[in-house]
Amino acid sequence: MPEPLQDFSEQGLLAANRYQRRMIGSGDEQALAQFLHPNFIINGPNNICGGRDQILLLSQGGAFAYASSQTQIENSALTGNVGILMGNEMVTPAEGSLLAAWFGTKPLRRRFTDVYVFDNGKWLFLARQASAVREAQKFAG
Repeated sequence: MPEPLQDFSEQGLLAANRYQRRMIGSGDEQALAQFLHPNFIINGPNNICGGRDQILLLSQGGAFAYASSQTQIENSALTGNVGILMGNEMVTPAEGSLLAAWFGTKPLRRRFTDVYVFDNGKWLFLARQASAVREAQKFAG
């Protein structure tokens, strides 16, 4: 586990988030299994509302992989041993991924909330909620 995951600070939380994005984007199933908290839950943009075991099963074969990703953290909070990050992301789903099946392989804008817990001296990924966002159209008038 990289050193930054053992840093209980906002910088360590941001490092855990970057690690999570690299791991998911590359489809690293073994790292994902070590990084997901046993109580991990997700509510994803492709109607997946599930837990750790379901996500690990779906991650086989790069189901969550993406070709590129840009993330903008807009808000963060540390409360006790819990870290929360909220923001905006632009993801290009990889061919063959679940996102590509739902949204195609064009860039997709999402809003997200990621929750991490600092447990036994390291950050673990506890929960995620992500929603696909359609760009707002200007009102005439």
